[in-house]
Amino acid sequence: MKSIYSEKPPLLERPANILPSFDQNDKRTLAQELQMSSIQKDFCFDELESIVKIKQAEAKMFQSRADDARREAEGLKRIALAKNEKIEEEYTNRIAKLRLTETDEIRKQKFEELQALERAHLEYLNMKMRMEADIKDLLSKMEATKMSLAM
Repeated sequence: MKSIYSEKPPLLERPANILPSFDQNDKRTLAQELQMSSIQKDFCFDELESIVKIKQAEAKMFQSRADDARREAEGLKRIALAKNEKIEEEYTNRIAKLRLTETDEIRKQKFEELQALERAHLEYLNMKMRMEADIKDLLSKMEATKMSLAM
């Protein structure tokens, strides 16, 4: 199937008398106006092109500033994380030292209690031995008295 758009439209023939008639002066002024308008267009294009270049430079500058700010923020974040980790470690060490100190104090207290118990036990043993010695002495005196009375 053939497309209808592929066919070229028929050219309409215009008679030469339909075109507006220009005299020689009109052609010169028209040429000058065209030349002036092309100069103005070139100036506008140059001006627009310079504005586009300025805007592109501004965009690059702002993008570089944003990239720098992003890198700085990431660096500050890393610093903050490192400091936080260091603080956590110091906190853990201090807690461990406090617990160590507490444990050491409890150990000293228990040791003192043990020493007091040992002293009390030693005093008890000494008292027991004295009492046994006194009892033996009394028994031997009673035996001697009994023997002296029995005789």
